[in-house]
Amino acid sequence: MIDFELVLPDGWVQIPTTTETTKLRRRVVDELIRHHLPDSLPRDKAGPFRRMLRKELIEATDEAARQGARSVLLPLREFNGVKLPGSLVVTVIESGEEDEDAEALLASILADAGDSGSYLEVGQAPAVRLATVVDSARAGRKAPSWRVSYYVSNPDAPGVWGLLTYTVLTDGDLEAEPVQAVMLLFDMIVSTLRWSNRIDVPTEEEVLTELDELTAEEKAATPAGRPDAPA
Repeated sequence: MIDFELVLPDGWVQIPTTTETTKLRRRVVDELIRHHLPDSLPRDKAGPFRRMLRKELIEATDEAARQGARSVLLPLREFNGVKLPGSLVVTVIESGEEDEDAEALLASILADAGDSGSYLEVGQAPAVRLATVVDSARAGRKAPSWRVSYYVSNPDAPGVWGLLTYTVLTDGDLEAEPVQAVMLLFDMIVSTLRWSNRIDVPTEEEVLTELDELTAEEKAATPAGRPDAPA
C-alpha cells in the first residue's frame, strides 16, 4: 500500500480514520483519554475534561472519516501554556492515471489559486501549497480561520498524490504572531513527509489484539493492577 510518513513533535497524535479502522479509532481515542486523564484523578475534576477531550477527538476524527482521509493529526499537549487551535487531515489520492503529468497538474492548480498558491518541494517531490481564509461558523466561531492545503506528487508512482490540509482557528487577527507560529509548526510537520510502500500492513483485528496484549502486560506490571499506582 502506497502511503507516507510524517515526523510528529512530542504531544501530537495521529489517529486512523479509514472505514477499515473504525473500531481501532475508537480504541485509540479511549487509550488517549486514559493516558492523559488517568482513572487515578478525582472523578469530579477529571470528568468534564474527559468529556471535552472525547468530544474534540470524536468530532475531528469523524469529520476526517467523512472526507475519506486516512488519518488526522492533533496536538494534545499545550505549548507554552497555549492549546494549539488546529488539526491536520491526511489523505492519499490515487487517480489511476499512470501517464499523468504532475508538473502540468500542479501548474494548473497554481493558475487557479492566484496569490494564495505557491510552488515548492516536499519530500523531494513537486508540490503546491494553497493558503485561504475560511468561515469558522461550522466550528462555532465568528472569527475566520486559515485553511492550508498541500498537494504533493509521488515521484515514484505517477497518479498518486498526498493531500494534507490543516486548519488553524484565530481570534480575528489572521496575522497575529501566535497564529503564524502555529501555521509554521504545521508547515514544518508537512515538510517531513516521506513516501513509502508498505508491505504486509496489519489488519485492524491484528492491531487490536496487539493493543490488548500490551494493555494486559501494563496492568500485570502495575502494583495491584491499578493504572497509576506508585511503585
